[in-house]
Amino acid sequence: MEVLIIKVVGDDAYFKLGIVSLVIEQWNDDTKRVHVVPGDATTFHLSFDFHEEVVGIHAAYFTGMSYLSDFKKSRWEYIYIPFNCRRNTLSQIEVKIAKILAISNWKIPKVLDLANLIAYNDIKRYQQLSPAEFMIMTLIGQGVDCHLISKKMNRSIKTVRTHYRSASRKLGFDNQADFFRFAKYVSKNSHGAINTLCL
Repeated sequence: MEVLIIKVVGDDAYFKLGIVSLVIEQWNDDTKRVHVVPGDATTFHLSFDFHEEVVGIHAAYFTGMSYLSDFKKSRWEYIYIPFNCRRNTLSQIEVKIAKILAISNWKIPKVLDLANLIAYNDIKRYQQLSPAEFMIMTLIGQGVDCHLISKKMNRSIKTVRTHYRSASRKLGFDNQADFFRFAKYVSKNSHGAINTLCL
């Protein structure tokens, strides 16, 4: 029997209950089960961590690393997917969850990085962040303003703002506050590797 491990992290009880029920509705059948673990639990295989702005997928499943000591040497532990459900309808949230849960069926390439994972599993139809967009997103998440980013990257302010708007569109955020919360979360956890997946 295939078991899906999920964590729903946050203080909003309605959010937690809603996510758990939607995941169970889409995943459970005679051969599959959902196991919900507490938000502070640690898992070392495929798990999906639902937060209000982001879903983190534990990458040990993809890397084949099962021990924490090996994991700390890795450039990325999680794949982050934007999950902005505040301004979405129930049907839009269901579609997003279905796309996220489909990741459990992905094939794993021999050389693992996010670009190979995307190419190997034929999800090229979703536009991903460019390296410049990812860098700008992480700098914004660290609280750096556009003027400093333009100096740091040796780009014009207009180019930085264009990359910001493009990243925001690809991630599905329609306001700056949601984008900043996601960028802040990813910037604290990216370890310099592009680990954001747009679905």
